[in-house]
Amino acid sequence: MAEETSPPKPLPPRASFTRNLMIMMFILTLFVMFDPGLRDSFGRLAGAAFYPAIGFGSAYPVITILLAGSITTVISSLVRHVFTDWVRMTRFNKQMGAVRKATMESLRKGNPGKVQKLREQQMELQRKNLDVQFSPMKSMVFTFILFIAMFTWLAQFVYVDAYSAGRVYFAVPWSDVVDLRAFYVLPAWVLLYSLLAIPIGQIVSRLLRFLTFRKRLAALGAQEGVG
Repeated sequence: MAEETSPPKPLPPRASFTRNLMIMMFILTLFVMFDPGLRDSFGRLAGAAFYPAIGFGSAYPVITILLAGSITTVISSLVRHVFTDWVRMTRFNKQMGAVRKATMESLRKGNPGKVQKLREQQMELQRKNLDVQFSPMKSMVFTFILFIAMFTWLAQFVYVDAYSAGRVYFAVPWSDVVDLRAFYVLPAWVLLYSLLAIPIGQIVSRLLRFLTFRKRLAALGAQEGVG
């Protein structure tokens, strides 16, 4: 007789709300990307805040793009840090890694009974740590709007403001003239944005995690000292 399997448990209300909100934000992103009128409206609205702060009168578009990448990356890293319990996430990742390793070893040895128990253990770990798994999605809900606003404004800034000012060209080590509007798999201005945004995001995230673990270790040391 085949072993009955229980139906998957529904997501907790908070996780379900986060997922639905993520879907709504994704749909909004698609509307902004493919609706020129909505995209221009977002760009103008965001430009009212960003252009006076980092637009520099369209005189230094490369610096503007790099600053935009730095701002969005630092803010998103801070928001993700607020919503993430790095200690619990690290513990969960190590536990899941150990279970996966044991499952592969049991499969290699042909032990289906142990494989089934390990898979049940894996599902139980995932169920108990749903909030840890959904924490990155929570931060994305809050940063989606920022990224949409920044990218719609940067597109308007490059194709309208910088172009009108005759500032869409810049030099790189292998070429004296590169057009910000040129397309290299992605537009040049997007690649320039990513050039600084990605490494800064890694540095800020690692720094915040380091500070979190150091604070937790200091607290544990103080408790041991008192004990």
